[in-house]
Amino acid sequence: MKKTFFPFAGTVLLILALVMASLPGRASAQVTQIYSTNFNSGYSGWATSGSVSAIASPALQPNSVRLRGTASITRTVSTVGYTGISVTWNMAGSSLETNDYCYVEINTGSGWTAIGSLTDGQDNSAFLNGTTNNISGADQNANFQVRYRGTGATTGDYCYAEDITVSGTVAAASTNTPTPTATPVGPTPTPIPGQTVPGDPLTGNGVVSRTLLTYANLTSGSSTAPVDDGAFALPANAAMPLHTFEGSLTLNNEATSGGFNEVRDDYAYTGNQDNPRKHLPEFSFEFVQNGSHLIPVAQGLSITGHQYWNYIVGPGRAWSETTDNGWSRASFPFALVQRNSNCTHNGVMTFLFNASSVSNVRYQITQETCVYYKINMWGQLSASYSPYAVANAATYKANHATEVGNRLPTKPITDLAVDYPSSGVNTSVFGSGVTAAHMTTYGVIFNGINYVSGCGTRYGQYAYCGAMRLPSYSTAKSAMASMSLMRLGQKYGTGVYNLLIKDYVPEYTSSPGVWTNVTFNHTIDMATGNYRLAGYEADEGGGYMETFFLAEPYSTKITAAFNFPSKVAPGTFWNYHSSDTFIVGRAMQNYLNAQGGGGDIFNMLRDEVFIPLKLSAGTMTSLRTDNSATGQAFAGYGLFWIQDDIAKVSLLLNNQNGMIDGSQILQPDMLADSMQDDPSDRGMNTTGTPVFKYNNGFWAKEFTSADGYTCSFYTPFMSGYGGITVVMMPNGATYYYFSDNEEYSWSSSVNEANKLAPHCP
Repeated sequence: MKKTFFPFAGTVLLILALVMASLPGRASAQVTQIYSTNFNSGYSGWATSGSVSAIASPALQPNSVRLRGTASITRTVSTVGYTGISVTWNMAGSSLETNDYCYVEINTGSGWTAIGSLTDGQDNSAFLNGTTNNISGADQNANFQVRYRGTGATTGDYCYAEDITVSGTVAAASTNTPTPTATPVGPTPTPIPGQTVPGDPLTGNGVVSRTLLTYANLTSGSSTAPVDDGAFALPANAAMPLHTFEGSLTLNNEATSGGFNEVRDDYAYTGNQDNPRKHLPEFSFEFVQNGSHLIPVAQGLSITGHQYWNYIVGPGRAWSETTDNGWSRASFPFALVQRNSNCTHNGVMTFLFNASSVSNVRYQITQETCVYYKINMWGQLSASYSPYAVANAATYKANHATEVGNRLPTKPITDLAVDYPSSGVNTSVFGSGVTAAHMTTYGVIFNGINYVSGCGTRYGQYAYCGAMRLPSYSTAKSAMASMSLMRLGQKYGTGVYNLLIKDYVPEYTSSPGVWTNVTFNHTIDMATGNYRLAGYEADEGGGYMETFFLAEPYSTKITAAFNFPSKVAPGTFWNYHSSDTFIVGRAMQNYLNAQGGGGDIFNMLRDEVFIPLKLSAGTMTSLRTDNSATGQAFAGYGLFWIQDDIAKVSLLLNNQNGMIDGSQILQPDMLADSMQDDPSDRGMNTTGTPVFKYNNGFWAKEFTSADGYTCSFYTPFMSGYGGITVVMMPNGATYYYFSDNEEYSWSSSVNEANKLAPHCP
């Protein structure tokens, strides 16, 4: 695939700038090299990851740094005192295959952004260069970062870094009267050496124009309605916080306080009377702080014991504003998760704090991914802060810094047209077909960059879009159940696919069906032969399945899962049952136990796939039976993503062939079948119209000449209840969206992505 480069654009702009600066009557603005290296003396001062070595360059240059596979080198360059920051780079690649890339990237504090890349066809060991000028957010930035990185699928893929220069114009001296700030109290919230989170330190002076959630609002006001969600967000001119928050935050009077209104309530959960659903569960969580990053100790699903709600609390920010009278300010995202359900309601909290106290805490929930229950909740509660040294605080701080640093580069979805101007891609097609009010978020992953939409709420844009929790629903059938079976196949051999359910789930004896010859593979294919109604998802929407979904204890849930009679021989007819995935999840867990593998199938997936894949901390838990952190994982639903998580999972499946850092993690044959790479194994035909393929927990749709193509091809996809799609295309692109209006419209996005690179050879 051809990639357009503009290696001379920066030179032209620089010459023009110098000519303009020399005209009479204008002061000369001097461009200065802030940092430059040709790596001739090695790469001392650069942080490394993976296999990195200094070698003689393959061509053109005397020395370079060789990055093998997924290795990287990173350098922090302070640009304090400079504006108009530019970066000039020079790199080469060799032995790259399709979907292997060499990147040069920058990070101003909002995550990594690619400014240059090489791929297959540009891997002849010849160096290419380019310049990016006037980088937004790079001015006066003490923690500006540059990085060379490879994404090779094998250890024989190489990238070569040679020459990088960071330049800028000396900033004019400020004549503004300095704004007095309060003296920091308590531990100084400076970034930890070697553990700095991208985005730190904040460089604003704290002068923020604020009309919502002011000091007076949070210390003596009240909450009568939700406000614009942007009032909870880190403002552009925020200064570093004056205090460090470490200890526990506890809210008061959750069960009796707060406002509430219904937007949609299909099951009449709440009416005019008070109801526990209208209030937050008890809230008491530990936090640590790394620079301006506020990090909850528990980031996954937290079981509260509440009748209806559990929590997920995400990492937020802390900062200072000059009008807060010497207090620091913090906010963080959180979600209410319906007990025993995947419905996820996203909110934000904010408060002021000093060394020993907090103000009132304002909260609001104004968005969800949930078809049948949509609500707004808001309130302002008194709270207490117990400062103390949190156990293992340094580990939590370091882990969060690593997680943020490992996120994929992101750009606004509209930048697809900017980055690929000759393609003619119309970015408005992505996200179309879904009612805007019901769209949570969407994105396109292409060439290793996550092009993302915003995250709308009923009150503006969500303050923490990148941290918004997205329910998996049945995408877990692919990303949990199927990937777990692929992992077992890789560890213990492909014979695991043909093991019998009856040998690993003894509760099958209660079933009115026949399980004598039903294998793990039959069950993950939804082809057990045991069902009641043959129509498209007729069983899934029926009363028997409702019993399964509502069951909370394991004993009740497994009995309901088996409560279907035998109709046909296994492997001959597809009938969609979330209960089947629960059964095969239990079977895999019991098989793992028999191998001495640790006993919990989700924990195996977490430790051996999710953690090496560098997914977010909040993804490391699952819904389980018995409303317990130790129950049986649901397998067919119950995970919680952020944008970066779903992008990394799709890259593992669609681009990396199930390999992480050069190691084969997922069994490649089962993965190839699931990704429709094996024409001899397309999977089961689904019922209904149109007819899809279903293979190992993945759906697939065929595109043909009737769709305007010169070939026929299949696009595998993950699908979730309410309107969730993750479609992985032959050209290496993935399109995903999370919505909740039961709208499944994405064929036009596959067609539009064809403009970026053809799906047909």
